[in-house]
Amino acid sequence: MNLDTVLGRTDSPTVLDEIIALRKHTSVRAKGVSQSGRSHYQFVAQLDAKAQAWHLVDDEGRRSSAVGTWRLHEGDASTVFVFPRGMPETVQLLYPEALLMWGRRGESFYPVLLQEIGRRSLLITFEHVEDPAFRATAVVNRSTGIIEKLAVLGDIVILADVEIGVQLDPEIMPEFLPITDWIRPDY
Repeated sequence: MNLDTVLGRTDSPTVLDEIIALRKHTSVRAKGVSQSGRSHYQFVAQLDAKAQAWHLVDDEGRRSSAVGTWRLHEGDASTVFVFPRGMPETVQLLYPEALLMWGRRGESFYPVLLQEIGRRSLLITFEHVEDPAFRATAVVNRSTGIIEKLAVLGDIVILADVEIGVQLDPEIMPEFLPITDWIRPDY
């Protein structure tokens, strides 16, 4: 990995390949929180990449899931998605190549800097293709290849209680405790 060096757009495919290479599992479950402005919600995201299936439940009891190819219906219109497209961002963190931030055609961000932080993490700084002052960051766990923290324009998603190698359980009934303090990083 090319650490502590400013990267160009042509380095993006290599960075993504290196992040994908960190992953040694096919299934994962994580509890987390998503914050946008003053509102936030807690969730449990699950992914089984081999089965091309994901499941998401939040603290309001809303559930969503998909296996392989799926169709989203909105009124009279419908859209077909093929794994991993169409996964919610909270699930995409478990499968980083699903994020639209790797400088591929049509994506608005690309990685410009990789740095080691803490004992086990990488900090990736992304730059917007049209505005170099518009940045986003992601913290990747080097032992799992999972993005455990994503910050884009004031919106933030943090994963905690990450379990790898677990079976997908769409019937999971997680307990969500009130958030009383900021979530302390464990990099």
